[in-house]
Amino acid sequence: MIRHIVIIHFKKSSLDYLALLEKTRPLVNQIPGIISYKLYKNDSGYVPDDVSSVGVEIFFKNKNALDTFMNHPKHDEANAIFEKYLADPPYMVLTHEV
Repeated sequence: MIRHIVIIHFKKSSLDYLALLEKTRPLVNQIPGIISYKLYKNDSGYVPDDVSSVGVEIFFKNKNALDTFMNHPKHDEANAIFEKYLADPPYMVLTHEV
């Protein structure tokens, strides 16, 4: 099983970024090989003041499922929902086998 964590940094605003990312769920659910997809508000005290941060945790059946996800058109559609709100730097990624 593969665990893929993305910490996404958004420009600080009044937008509910967790709700915005929730709109990606129907697209992500169409991609095969995903075991679970969870979203978390990042309440860490180490997030810069000018950033809102959300964590995305996805478990995949195997590395092939992760590769399918990363190259899938629905993944691109999901990213298009929130790309214009990203901060600089936009995200950090951790992927590992569990």
